[in-house]
Amino acid sequence: MTMREATAPQEVAAPAADLQVVGRSAGAPRTAGASRCHHIWTEIVVAVVAMAVVTHLVGAGLAVALVVVGVSLAERYWAGSASIRPGLPRLEQVVRHTVTPFCVVAVGVAVGVWGRADLVAASAITLAGAAVALAGALARRHFPTPQRVVVVGSAVSVAEAAARWSASPEMTIVGGVVVGEPPQVPQQRTGLSETFLDLTQEIHAEELTAADPDLVLVVPGPGVDAECIRRLGWALEGSRTALAVQSDLDGIATHRLEHATYGGATLVHVASSRPARLPRLVKATMDRVVGTLLLVLSAPLLGVLVLAIRATSSGPGMFRQVRVGQDGSLFTMYKLRTMVTTAEAEKASLLDANEASGVLFKMTADPRITPLGRILRKFSLDELPQLLNVVKGEMSLVGPRPALPEEVAQYTSLERRRLAAKPGLTGLWQVSGRSDLSWEKAIALDNHYTENWRLADDVGILARTVHAVLGSRGAY
Repeated sequence: MTMREATAPQEVAAPAADLQVVGRSAGAPRTAGASRCHHIWTEIVVAVVAMAVVTHLVGAGLAVALVVVGVSLAERYWAGSASIRPGLPRLEQVVRHTVTPFCVVAVGVAVGVWGRADLVAASAITLAGAAVALAGALARRHFPTPQRVVVVGSAVSVAEAAARWSASPEMTIVGGVVVGEPPQVPQQRTGLSETFLDLTQEIHAEELTAADPDLVLVVPGPGVDAECIRRLGWALEGSRTALAVQSDLDGIATHRLEHATYGGATLVHVASSRPARLPRLVKATMDRVVGTLLLVLSAPLLGVLVLAIRATSSGPGMFRQVRVGQDGSLFTMYKLRTMVTTAEAEKASLLDANEASGVLFKMTADPRITPLGRILRKFSLDELPQLLNVVKGEMSLVGPRPALPEEVAQYTSLERRRLAAKPGLTGLWQVSGRSDLSWEKAIALDNHYTENWRLADDVGILARTVHAVLGSRGAY
């Protein structure tokens, strides 16, 4: 039975507003959209105030200030709530928003309306607005407001989407519309009261927006093709509900994707996961320079810690171990010793108490760790000697964890992919929970970093490392 067949007087189907995830009411008061509107106006007011303050500080003329402020606000916020959707904006979008007001003033300078001093002032005002927008994007990323989402697709696709995002802080599934024939999947399995969309009839907006969603998410599958997506877009024209299509390219970052049309077909070009030479050279240079600086600054602390280790337990202060580096190369990794000197010999007797998954060996209360060693591990101080590996070029400041040869010997082809990157002093898994993560999650994070690396990612991970070390989550 299709949705339109159910509209006969004798048999009325549940409207889209009644679509709900089990235990979650789609008809609940709408707070997400109102919150986003509030965020827009708050961000606009803060941006205007910031640019006004900079205007006063640099002594810019009123005309220049009005042009820069007006163009900046129009570029960033004209699209309304769509302009501040969750997630960081793409680099090209940031550049466009920042460059456009500057270029408008530059044209005025070129034709003699303003002087060069006005161009400098325009730059300062533009950067003030950009700083507010960046701060807002970061706030939305770390404190997201859930979007109300209606999922469109096959019965299985709708059920999988409801399960996948049931606990997501970024999405609240408020409805599901099944395309095509009634599903053979019981309602208890799907968790949704489904409505069916008959694509042989005209699609009306109320069939998609009765639950007042922010987003209609289309999951490709049987019955869901380009024609279906176009018609859904037509139905949503004029509404404030956005339309998105779920991609099967999970794990490939958007900066590696480029859309193009060729031979009448829409293609998605996927850039190589291997970084270009220049970014690799910049990363290597940054590793050596910053690593050397940090090693020099931490040398007195390392000296004190080595003496403390030797004074509180028998054995050397430094621990050396062979690890696997980039592309399977071997190197000697340095750490402050946190275990008794017989740790390796005692490991075999503790295998049954292993708490880690995969090929790792981890124990929350490992008896081989010395009292001082627990403190060093809690704050990651035992990792400081690896700065020497960074300076030598064997490791990077940021990268996957350096693995043991016996671990690598058990790797699958998927797990070996993490060896394509140079191991790091810190990495995506370290700032995401460290030893609290499952082996599968750690591999997924390492591979995501390896596949989608950018210099900006390294900077972000280094910044998050400070919080991770101070919080000491997953450190044992």
